Amino acid sequence: MSTNHATTSQETTADQDHDRANPTSINTTVPSVRFCHLPPDILYRIASKLPPKEFARTSVLSTEWRRCTSLACPRLTFDAVEMFKCEREFMQEIWYRHVVWQFVREVNNILWKHKDKVVETLQVRINLEDSILARHIDTWVHFAATSRTKNLTLDLASGRFWEYKNLYEFPFQLLGRESISNLQHMHLSYVSFYPPSWFKGFPNLRKLHLEAARFVRKNLEHMLSHCHTLEWLHINRCHLDELTVDSPLSRLLYLRVERCSFSKIKFNAANLATFEYVGSLIPIDLVHSFKLQSANIEFEEAIIQHALTSLLHGLPSVQNLTSKFGLPHLEKQWLWDNPLKFSNLRHLQLLLLFIYSENIDKILYLVSFIRATPFIEKLEVHFNRSDLWLAEVGPCRKDLGQCEYNYLKDIWITGFKAARGQVEFLSHVVENAPVLEVVSVKIGKYPRESLSGSGPTIEAAKEIARTCLRTKLSQNVTFNVEE
Repeated sequence: MSTNHATTSQETTADQDHDRANPTSINTTVPSVRFCHLPPDILYRIASKLPPKEFARTSVLSTEWRRCTSLACPRLTFDAVEMFKCEREFMQEIWYRHVVWQFVREVNNILWKHKDKVVETLQVRINLEDSILARHIDTWVHFAATSRTKNLTLDLASGRFWEYKNLYEFPFQLLGRESISNLQHMHLSYVSFYPPSWFKGFPNLRKLHLEAARFVRKNLEHMLSHCHTLEWLHINRCHLDELTVDSPLSRLLYLRVERCSFSKIKFNAANLATFEYVGSLIPIDLVHSFKLQSANIEFEEAIIQHALTSLLHGLPSVQNLTSKFGLPHLEKQWLWDNPLKFSNLRHLQLLLLFIYSENIDKILYLVSFIRATPFIEKLEVHFNRSDLWLAEVGPCRKDLGQCEYNYLKDIWITGFKAARGQVEFLSHVVENAPVLEVVSVKIGKYPRESLSGSGPTIEAAKEIARTCLRTKLSQNVTFNVEE
């Protein structure tokens, strides 16, 4: 029996070797399944997962793929401005209704062709000037829900953006829990939110842009608190008394708040990397954002020392800070007693757009900002549109005392007009930066109405810059003065 068993084993092994050497002899009666045999809807689903360029390339694979590419369009964009070649601000003219009905017919026709198919992206851009359009938008949102749309844009902003009437009410009743879970990116403009009690946020939402939207404060805070996968958030021209999100948003990396009437902003976003703000001076609380790499702050009008104190309290961990002041005001105070510092700040940019005559004698008080940055490596100060030419007013740097900037290597000043405050400020910083490597000074532009005298004034400013700094800089420092 053992001999027969060994013989059988040897025969089996030989047969297996033969099959491996001749794979065509295996299961010759079973038909092979190829992509071309798949139903069109399956091909469509596969194609809808591809990036746009890769999706376009599938047309060269076969006739079936070419047909799939021509019939399927996983990304649909409807833009009234592009469709009718007109500026958006003219969309509210007399012929608006005619344009709207043409637009509605075009959208409905195309969506009908994609019924029961996966549409990854749906974008609709048209001015919402007529409430009659709302019922058609409901239909398009329902289409997005049934098409498992991931990226939804409803850009309905009126040409009169300051008006908040006829806002489109977001139709939560048309979205089931599954379709809400599908959404990953949303841009909603000119939309009002009144979510039902069962709504618990968008669980898979990664990117959200809210523009000219209307919320009840608790609804917005509730929604954001439950968007645990949110990575990117932009809120523009939304009006609430304040915005406080205490729940951790550990995945939020980018946050921009722009021209909103908030009285306070607070987020618990430990991994936030970039924060941008445009508006009036308000308390901003990002004390939990320990990894904040970049903050770009634009105050329309503010007292610089007050802004500094607010930023020290709200953004203590920022590494790169740009502060832009539309209408900056300066007070005669040094803030010597302020114990708060930007302990992680390495790069500071100050942009001063308009400096009125009553602030010309206070330029040196900008030192308060620099003193709060003990580890600064690069400093930029940009003066713009100010009447500072050769102004002989303001305090001297001897009033400042000793203060070293031991890590400062690079200084860049633009809009230099040789005002005493500018000269004293620049001299103070240079004298107290022992490891300085580069100093660049760009002379400001002379007013057009005074071009006849621009030559001597600009040359005088250049000579003052050279004279006040040349003896203070070591030979190892690269020093440039240019127009």
